[in-house]
Amino acid sequence: MPPKRSVATASKQTIEESFRGTSTRRAYDTYQKQFETFHQANKPGTALEAASTEDCTDFFHALYSRGIKARTIDVAKSALVAYFNSKRVSPNPAQDAIARQYIVGLFKFNKKNNVDEEKKAHPLTVHELSTLMNGLSVLHPFVGSLLRLLLPVAFLGCFRMSEVLNLRRNDVQLVSDGSGRYLSVRLRWHKKANVEEDCQIYHLIDETSYPCLRVCTFYDEYLATLRASGANVASSAFVFPNFTIQQGGVPRVDWHRALEQTTLRKLICEIVDATPNLPIGISLHSLRRGGAFYRVFESNERRFNFRELMAWCRWADAKTCCEYLVTQSMSNEIDPRNLLRTGTSLQRMQWTGTEVAGGGYGSLPFSVDDLGKAVAKSLQEGGGKIAGPPKATKQLSLDGFVAQKTIPTARSGLQAWQQWFVADPGAGLVCALKDYNSDMIRLDRKKFSSD
Repeated sequence: MPPKRSVATASKQTIEESFRGTSTRRAYDTYQKQFETFHQANKPGTALEAASTEDCTDFFHALYSRGIKARTIDVAKSALVAYFNSKRVSPNPAQDAIARQYIVGLFKFNKKNNVDEEKKAHPLTVHELSTLMNGLSVLHPFVGSLLRLLLPVAFLGCFRMSEVLNLRRNDVQLVSDGSGRYLSVRLRWHKKANVEEDCQIYHLIDETSYPCLRVCTFYDEYLATLRASGANVASSAFVFPNFTIQQGGVPRVDWHRALEQTTLRKLICEIVDATPNLPIGISLHSLRRGGAFYRVFESNERRFNFRELMAWCRWADAKTCCEYLVTQSMSNEIDPRNLLRTGTSLQRMQWTGTEVAGGGYGSLPFSVDDLGKAVAKSLQEGGGKIAGPPKATKQLSLDGFVAQKTIPTARSGLQAWQQWFVADPGAGLVCALKDYNSDMIRLDRKKFSSD
């Protein structure tokens, strides 16, 4: 057995810096450089270490004036805190109470005025996903088959895009048993407070109601493309490797490097720009948001209730679940594509084209004669009774018995009410979802995440 290679003892600073990931360090460097440029423009000749708390809040407000989101400004604040700590500046101006008040006040202002809600990623619908996948036909066969697998995996699994791109070949397996086929995915979790790697196994089945969601079929297609190319791929290689399109349109693949989000985002934006009936607000996070909505309200093969969705997505509180589900149904009400249609979907379902008086076809399921007979019968049964004046009733306000901020706008108001506010032990809901605590949610994860 060969001897283990000795590793030089790292310095304290190196170990402390290892706490932050590559993306965090990149973001910190970006905002530290922006703050340096901002400070030199406003106070030329002044050392950056001499910046005050007011300079920090002025920088935060300059970012806000440029349309930067509150969460991103909070990252910029953390970047300044890290910078002043590295320069041994005490007290740290970015950690002052005034700096914290600005960030907290910004979050409260946005919540009160619904600012962040307007800027959330567009939740992708299953029909938009189908249109997006149809646009992949113009790409190289390998790139097209790769993206046709990636998009439904991220959509059906409601996974973070960084987690999907981090999948390796030995993390994904197509399984067939007595209940059918499913794609087994071992997902390594991101956004964890502790440094130990953790994972969860998910089973994704074909959603046969929509051809664009037949994830097992797309996995077969992807493997067939690999076999046709003659590539010898190791089991530790990434499922979605990084590639660059060379001159002539042939991709050059690096199997030991995950596909970069920048590359994927650029490809999706190109397809969206070339497709007039796709909204330009589609982002990588749209797959996770749209998939969560589909799982609860639209899926025919494996529909989740709110409790199952929270366990599947590893959300720590019910507020996050509500934020994911509320925006799409609100925006659907004012979607111009829906406003252009005549009649509501409920009317289209209830009123079919049946024959009416005159021998033609219309939109009413009864004739005028039938209506007249029904009215005459109703008058006869009434016995000539005179209806008394209606009793005055007091209109109760919804604010008196419901906290409206926690109600998810759903296509089925009855389902939303039952799952959110009513306990149903027979259906496994031992208490209302709004009363769930983090410990109960953690206990649910293993139960539902491997279904």
